[in-house]
Amino acid sequence: MKSSLLEIQERFDNDVERFSNLETGQISTIDASLGLELLTQVAFSICPNAKSALDLGCGAGNFSLKLIELLPNLDCTLIDLSQPMLRKAEERIAEVSNGKIKAIQTDFLNMQLQSETFDIVVTGAAMHHLRTDEEWETVFEKIFKSLKKG
Repeated sequence: MKSSLLEIQERFDNDVERFSNLETGQISTIDASLGLELLTQVAFSICPNAKSALDLGCGAGNFSLKLIELLPNLDCTLIDLSQPMLRKAEERIAEVSNGKIKAIQTDFLNMQLQSETFDIVVTGAAMHHLRTDEEWETVFEKIFKSLKKG
């Protein structure tokens, strides 16, 4: 049985500090740090002149922070169900980047994304909260439409 949105939100509202640490944030995934590194390197190699990124289920901003190491002034749109996580991500990103930061508290199904807005879209271990094929298709359609052409 999957957790409800409220249960997910409460869990992450109460676990901000742990998820702010790359070493402890994903203890169930032993290679989380390596995965972040590899995925951000791939995103950078495909789109080395990226100006904007969408970080879905951003948590404390680990993915965005890794991208900013490669793209220092990247504009980041952060989406998460947890407001405390969003605040922490904004705080951490603002410390290292002059790019714009937009934080949106919502779930994936209710997020409203403008067409052709982002160069890069990343997500950590968050998509598993989707439940049905229809939910997966809806979210991926939103993501696809939000990407800039090319």
